[in-house]
Amino acid sequence: MSKYKDVVVNITKKHPETGEPAQAGHTYIVGVLGNKKKWYELDAESLNKMKDEDLQKELFKLLHPQTHH
Repeated sequence: MSKYKDVVVNITKKHPETGEPAQAGHTYIVGVLGNKKKWYELDAESLNKMKDEDLQKELFKLLHPQTHH
């Protein structure tokens, strides 16, 4: 079973698919888990407040959606 610590996090200023630059002050947070890849956009101020672990947890939710019991 995958864990959030398995997510590889990359931070980029370019859109992961189109290569378009992110809007001013924003960054793409890209997560890779196995052969899955998801991302979201985050403003620089929020990013500065987050730890790698926070980013991994957030991306893990996108990459590995849980069904709530």
